[in-house]
Amino acid sequence: MFYGYVRVSTEEQNLENQKKAILETFNIDNWIEEKKSGTVDFHKRCLGECLDKMQEGDVLVITELSRLGRSITMIFDIISEMKKRKIRCVAIKKNFDLNPENSSDIITSVIMFAFGLSAQIERELISERTKQGLAVARAKGKRVGRKQGEKIYNVKLRKYEKEIITAYKNGESINSIAKTYNVNWSTVRNFIKIYSRMKKPKPLTKAPKKHGHPSQREIEYFATHN
Repeated sequence: MFYGYVRVSTEEQNLENQKKAILETFNIDNWIEEKKSGTVDFHKRCLGECLDKMQEGDVLVITELSRLGRSITMIFDIISEMKKRKIRCVAIKKNFDLNPENSSDIITSVIMFAFGLSAQIERELISERTKQGLAVARAKGKRVGRKQGEKIYNVKLRKYEKEIITAYKNGESINSIAKTYNVNWSTVRNFIKIYSRMKKPKPLTKAPKKHGHPSQREIEYFATHN
């Protein structure tokens, strides 16, 4: 089955040009239309839902690789998943054809190698920029991260607190609870012994400085005051 994936990042842009370009070469059985930024995790986009439905031998047709995502790392992850599941991917503008049935395709192998290398370089650059940013912040006397010994209130299992505590009091084992929430048994143990006893911190009274990774308390503050 042939799937045509077309994406633009804003409502104003038109999907029809991409469709027209694809239809010049392929007959499409199903269209996946998306009006969302390529920076969003593909699992949270229509693309992720489409890949979940696709089966071995299906073909995903796009106009160019940039339609899959905005970073080399994301595109490589998507292509790797399709290759692993033996889903063919065709980008018509650059004649990119990832065909699992053609193991002797040297061009595709070279492209995959290049993508892998580029993804690794990109991850290293991001890591280096992060380290440099933290070093500059510390040099200016800013506190980076939590205080020593400080624990986060809004941990992964917090929203299931009542269910977990009730199950534990009713005699359910930590291993059983861990399997229910798909976490390690030590995560449940620590939550019951430490995090479930923590008091919820008071709401912020002053507007915090906005930054790239707001805490749950900051998110709640802006949601309340905007």
